[in-house]
Amino acid sequence: MNIPNAPFISRVEIKNFKNFRHVVADLTHKQVIIGENNTGKTNFLKAIQLILDPGLTDEDRFLNQSDFYDGLENPMDLGEDIFISIEIRGFEHNKTLLALFSDGTIASNPATLRLTYHFFPTQNDDGTNEYQYQIYQGTRMDVPFTHRHRRYLNIKVIPALRDVESEMKSLRKSPINQLLKHYDIRMEELKSIAEKLKETSDEVLSIDELVHLKDSINSRFSTIIGEQVDSTISLDTMDFEPTRLLNTLKIMMGQNKRPTSHTSLGLTNILYISLILTLLEDKTIPYILKEDKYNKLLEEEGNEIVQKCYEQNQNRNYLLKDSLSTDELTVLYVFMDNYYSSNAGFTILAIEEPESHLHPALQRLIYKDVMKQNTSVLLTTHSPYITSVAPMQSIVHIRSLKDGTSVKTTASLQLSQRNKKDLERYLDVNRGEIYFGKGVILVEGIAEEYLIPSFADSLNMSLDKKGIICCNINSTNFKPYVQFLECLGIPYVVVTDGDYYHRVVEKGKQKKVYGEIYEKHHKLIGYDGLDRIKKLLTELNKVTSFPQKFNELDKLLTSLGFFIGEYTFEIDMMETSSDNNETEVFANVFEELTMGGDTQKLRFREALLNNDFVECLKKVESNYSKIGKGRFSQGLSTECTLNNIPDYIKEAITTIYSKVDTL
Repeated sequence: MNIPNAPFISRVEIKNFKNFRHVVADLTHKQVIIGENNTGKTNFLKAIQLILDPGLTDEDRFLNQSDFYDGLENPMDLGEDIFISIEIRGFEHNKTLLALFSDGTIASNPATLRLTYHFFPTQNDDGTNEYQYQIYQGTRMDVPFTHRHRRYLNIKVIPALRDVESEMKSLRKSPINQLLKHYDIRMEELKSIAEKLKETSDEVLSIDELVHLKDSINSRFSTIIGEQVDSTISLDTMDFEPTRLLNTLKIMMGQNKRPTSHTSLGLTNILYISLILTLLEDKTIPYILKEDKYNKLLEEEGNEIVQKCYEQNQNRNYLLKDSLSTDELTVLYVFMDNYYSSNAGFTILAIEEPESHLHPALQRLIYKDVMKQNTSVLLTTHSPYITSVAPMQSIVHIRSLKDGTSVKTTASLQLSQRNKKDLERYLDVNRGEIYFGKGVILVEGIAEEYLIPSFADSLNMSLDKKGIICCNINSTNFKPYVQFLECLGIPYVVVTDGDYYHRVVEKGKQKKVYGEIYEKHHKLIGYDGLDRIKKLLTELNKVTSFPQKFNELDKLLTSLGFFIGEYTFEIDMMETSSDNNETEVFANVFEELTMGGDTQKLRFREALLNNDFVECLKKVESNYSKIGKGRFSQGLSTECTLNNIPDYIKEAITTIYSKVDTL
């Protein structure tokens, strides 16, 4: 059913609570919260729960010293306070919420409700502090947000350590029992069914064995206690009390109807989350209308939409038609909100680690289903399979820093449609690994992806040890990746080829010539890599003017985290190795991998000795050798030493290491 999205948390501000010194985060309708263990993902949800969770008591909402930000010493003695504020949007289509929270609305376009939890001290006569808390709407502390309000706007958290089977069996907590409450099931229908079930089930009591069992029990019992009291024993079947009839419903799975207790934990988790999502769907438009309710609605103004959208079945109930247009559903929603709404309120769903016990393919499927729902969802995860299919603007990135936990979001990230698609495709193919790095090295090709981690090991700067990820974007379009990483606050460096060229004049026009690496004396020289990075920095408003002198320009770019080679990566390696008399590794790897014969191997060595590195690279990529740059780099990655590492690569590795260390 295509109905308006439910209300969602659009902004969160937290001061002095748990991991958080002071953070402000803009959110969207669906959020994926990621971060390492103990960074504060659960505490982020707990902050919201202090305001919205109807399951917390007043005592639960009263905090103590251990709830203050970890970096504060004796906060309650010093009179520190805890401040948590959330803003809600997406409720302008619901007249009940608009009326109920009119005093807490701080903006009208779009309608924005602010709710605040404040834990603060008042000073006693003896100078000591006594703490209390208030939860209020808008900007006025005299407009409270109470348990009554949470009936209409609240949060439900499904914790990471959840006993799904127990909740499914519980009469009070079972999602299936709660779902039944949303249907207009009449008592007279249940009575009729209960009577028929009772008649049928009583037939079992006529079996000879059961008659004998009853008589045997009566005989033994009466022998013991005599005839003093009414002690006749009889057998009965199930209790078919109409009011309890629905409580006997159980969910079974598969063609053989297995109970959930006999199903895998993973499937039971999916079933449970599916039931909760169904439970939390907006019920303003009912799927089924009883005949009397339908006729009552026909008395209201604008009832034509009801006649258009419902049709009667053989049980004389009216069912919502399939394939209604968005416009029809919108009109019907407004009509039902005015004349039928149950005022059940809205629940924001928070799920901690939905990937528990799930195969990677199922992790992706359940997340995609969650994203289709109109329910607002906050989801914490460690799963790269989930983050890889998460929309770009749904990420909340939480990381521990020396001065408190940082919270960054992509809610306001602005990208062109083309860049957005490219980046989302990259994240999908690479399982969202970029999210989980403490630092990132952005590179343009497969050679760097193979070799830079190996170089880092040679420098005793293991990337894995620091949680640094080398991301091959397979292009030179670094802009969306830089924007993305800066938005999430993830340290990065960019490594790209210089692509040296010189210009010649032909027929009165300048032409770029690449690969002739000994033309540096030519006046009309340049570097494509340098031109690309200057353009990128200009577009991102990071630099307004660039130094003319190359040394000064290089210093500026490296200070911003951009490291540019001279030629291509492979040629830069060969030139560095030549300067250090360490070129033999290239010849050995070539000879090991090539499909060519002795002549080709000899010519590769000759080109290498003559410093004709362009020719060497051509031979690596030729149809005769059948090696390719990727396989050649993979072979080099296990053989290279410090003397094969270009200086700009050393600087890039050292820089990202330093950035991660200083977090």
